[in-house]
Amino acid sequence: MTRNILVAVDDSDAAEHVLTWVLDNIYREGDEIHLLHVIPIPMPEVVSGGYGAMDSIVTVEPDPKVDLKHIADAKDMMKKRFVTKVVSKNIPYQVEIVHFLTDADSIGEAICKRAQTLDAGAVCMAKHNRGRVSEFFLGSTTKYCTTNCQSPLIVLH
Repeated sequence: MTRNILVAVDDSDAAEHVLTWVLDNIYREGDEIHLLHVIPIPMPEVVSGGYGAMDSIVTVEPDPKVDLKHIADAKDMMKKRFVTKVVSKNIPYQVEIVHFLTDADSIGEAICKRAQTLDAGAVCMAKHNRGRVSEFFLGSTTKYCTTNCQSPLIVLH
């Protein structure tokens, strides 16, 4: 029976460690690894000139070239840090780079939604230790996933 294993990754050594651990401990013949990376949605910027007068507020649309660069950088990072590991072991995989808001809850939501769509046998991710104050104000992707993910969740520290 084929299992879909979702590995949430970012450009960190911790995420690389998670993938290595998954390949050594969770993966079995016939499984497919899904490498999920979230990049920011291109958003318009609001720019104010002068002294904050409402008539001097201008909305600047996102530059498509910047978004294409984000995508190219993400593909390059995924290839260098993660794809080489699964290819070297001849393991079936999918690279999934998605646009989503990039606050902790939104990234967690993207992970949980993708896991549900895949009917993932497991979701694997790294816990990033940002400190209690930072986590209090910014939230935690891991915390969101532990509360909301319907698939089995494996968090490595």
